[in-house]
Amino acid sequence: MFMFSCCQSCQDGQDPNKNMVDDESLAVYPTILAEQALSTKKEIEVYQDSRAEEKTELVASAPTEAYTEGGEALTTFTAIIVKESIDDDLGWHLDLLAKSTAWVADLSESQDTPLQRYNASVPPEKQLRVGDYIKQVNQKAGSVEAMMSALKQDLRLEIVVQRPHVYTKTIVKGGQSMGLALVFGPGSASIIIETVKDGVVKQLCPEVRSGDRITKVNGQTGSADSFLQAMKYSESMDIEFSRCSP
Repeated sequence: MFMFSCCQSCQDGQDPNKNMVDDESLAVYPTILAEQALSTKKEIEVYQDSRAEEKTELVASAPTEAYTEGGEALTTFTAIIVKESIDDDLGWHLDLLAKSTAWVADLSESQDTPLQRYNASVPPEKQLRVGDYIKQVNQKAGSVEAMMSALKQDLRLEIVVQRPHVYTKTIVKGGQSMGLALVFGPGSASIIIETVKDGVVKQLCPEVRSGDRITKVNGQTGSADSFLQAMKYSESMDIEFSRCSP
């Protein structure tokens, strides 16, 4: 039994979908992602694990400052979880749209998961939260595939967590294109900006860059589809962006 379950198409042995958006019309173009490309492209997999029956040993290192932007110090810390069985599920939903980091899209509501027990055992500044980034697992970094392999196979998990840099910008389209190439997967709760092209975002918000995530539109969380609709039909909008590192 594996730690993670993914979308139904993956469970059925089908190739999952990668969705890309041309923001000129905000039309969605699904394409099939070949199995051999999964090692470098993870735009289409949203993993979840929600079952935990074994007891775990939970430890967290002290947070360390990562960088400061806009007066807010961001932190990284290491959470150590020791599983008694490789079948233990951690109790989170991970969005693997980016190839080098995982994004915590949701935590299980169950209180009896390793991550929930971990959070209950540490102070708030060391707790895993929705919106955090997973940068490294057991010395494996830079590859989501390698980190997911460690999460599945290793009993002792040393997880490096990065708090996000979150910022909000008001965009008034004024009849212009947004100028964004966007990527998301089935069930995504965020959208990754693949490319910033010429357009109103580049003009009004030059700090927005490739790799940033859209996590709210007009103050609302939701699905990638709801974000796309809001961006398509709103002349003025507030967009919340999330970034892993400077």
